[in-house]
Order: sequence, then C-alpha cells, then structure tokens
Amino acid sequence: MNKPIKQFEFAKNLPSLDVNVGVSKKAISVIGLGYVGAVSMACLGFLGHRVVGADVDKDKVDTVGNGQSPIVENKLDSLLQEALGKGILSATTNVKEAVAETDVTFVSVGTPTSEDGGCDTRAIEAVARSIGESIEQKDEFHVVVLRCSVPPGTTLTVMKPIIEEVSGKVAGRDFGICFNPEFLREGTAVDDFHEPPKTVIGVTDPKTSKIMADIYAPVDQNPIVTTVEIAELVKYVDNVWHATKVCFANEVGRLCKPLDIDSHSVMDIFVQDTKLNLSPYYLKLGFAFGGSCLPKEVRAVSHLAAELDVDLPLIDALIPSNARQVEQALALVAGERSVFPL
Repeated sequence: MNKPIKQFEFAKNLPSLDVNVGVSKKAISVIGLGYVGAVSMACLGFLGHRVVGADVDKDKVDTVGNGQSPIVENKLDSLLQEALGKGILSATTNVKEAVAETDVTFVSVGTPTSEDGGCDTRAIEAVARSIGESIEQKDEFHVVVLRCSVPPGTTLTVMKPIIEEVSGKVAGRDFGICFNPEFLREGTAVDDFHEPPKTVIGVTDPKTSKIMADIYAPVDQNPIVTTVEIAELVKYVDNVWHATKVCFANEVGRLCKPLDIDSHSVMDIFVQDTKLNLSPYYLKLGFAFGGSCLPKEVRAVSHLAAELDVDLPLIDALIPSNARQVEQALALVAGERSVFPL
C-alpha cells in the first residue's frame, strides 16, 4: 500500500460544497482507476471520505500515489493532491486488501463490447471473486456498488451470485448490493460529480439505501432510490437518448446544407424551447404519435431529404417505428399478448 504524500500545496478553484453534510464519513475502496474510477476516487476524497483506489495496473497506482491523475480531466489533479495531502487517499494493486480496509466498495472496471455486440462482464466477475474472498473474512456489513454500464440484471445475476458463493454470505443480510450509475461528461466530470443532474441508487435493502444516501448527502440530499434493474436500464436509456440527440442534430445539419440554411441558427432557436423541445414533454410511454401535424411533417422532412439526396436514417425510421407502436396497440385491443407491452 502506498503511503499518502502530504507535501502538496492545495490547489485553488476546488468545488464549493458543505462536505460536513451527512451522518458520517466512510472508508471507501474504488476498484478500477480508469475514467469513472479515478473521478469517483478523487471526488469522494474531497467529500471527506477515506478512499483507497485499487487497480491491477501498477503504473496507474503509482501515478495516483504521486499526486497525478491517471487520466486527463480538468480539476482532477487538484482533488487528488488535496486528498493525499490530508492523508485520506491512497492507492494499491491489491484489490482484496483495499476491500478489507474499507466499508464500501465502488466497482468501476471496464465493460467492453463483446464479439457478439453484448457486454463483456469478465472484469466484473474477476473483481466480484476478489470482493467475495475479502468480505468472507469480515464481520461488518459491507456495501458493494457497481458503477459500470451493464445490461439490466447484471448486478443481481452476475456480480451478486459470485460474491455470495465465494464469501458464503447473503446479500441484503451480510452485505449490501447496489447499482449506482454515473452521469459524468469528459472535461466536466468533476463538476458533474459535485453537481449531478440526478443521483440514482438501485438497491435491494434499506440499510444499503441509507449508507449510499449518506455518502452522497453533500452533493444531493434527494437521491432517486429505485430497484437495481431500473437503475441499470436508466443508464442505458440516458446514453441512448444522448446518442439520439447527437444523431438528430447532425441530420438537421445535413438537411440544412443543400438548402443553404444556417444549421447553427436553426438549432439555436430550436433549443430555446424548453417547454416542448427540451423537456419531459413527449417522453411518456404510451400510444403512437398522431394528429394532423407530426406524421405529415415527419414524412415531409423525409421526402425533402430524399429529393436533396440527403441520407437521414434516424428521421426516416420514425414513421416505421411509430407504425409498430400502432400495430402493438391493435394487438392488445384484439386480446393478443405483445412482446413489447405499452
């Protein structure tokens, strides 16, 4: 275990928060010092928690021990240096040791795309085994928090069973299990951590819920507490929506070019409408869109793009997708079971 370095000069422009909010400070291990792990480790340390970062990559561990971030991210070096200077942050390559020394473990390992397009959970499985081996020797309640993007069900059907089998303990009774998605943007991740758009805590027991709410109290005193599966899917839905927005904006740009229209002006005006365009409006699950405007104008935009020889696959997919929703509703009315319920 690297010893904390205390000679750093505290940096300026750190977040302004009341870090004393919350019942108690925790000892937290963060497994995986990639993008999410490094940011989480530094920000949790800034909140006053004692943090042990762990990674199998010795270079990352040494970098953290020297007061430098293993990734390029604004303000991160300053936070690491402050926590190291206070003696509340350290790093190690020994995952089991990090878990043994702490009360809560955040897991932020890689979940790359597998060959079949799915989610590769091998790193999660390996870490789960190490966590199980460590908490087998512990008497205290230990909370395990998965913070990777994973398909719904992964936390409870992949990670939890491994920890239970290896440790001989039962989730919800002997240790807590949680899925806590991150909503961090590259370049503004530190600010996003301390001023989150939302804090989602997916849990299976009230004790874990209380511990997690306590950890996040300085940055969000009203976290959204839900099931593990809902929390997992929310992360996917968020990212798919963000990707949809990017594609939509780019398709508008492609449509504007042959029309010699300033696409930036179009989008600048579009985003000023926060009542309909940038809001929960139109985002309620239910029947298909209809009326005299939306179908007609979506078809008109697709037709215009075709005339201009501009490919708009996202917009072109709206009418077929909407028709599928109508078919599903008719099947329900007819008494048929739908694979995708409304």
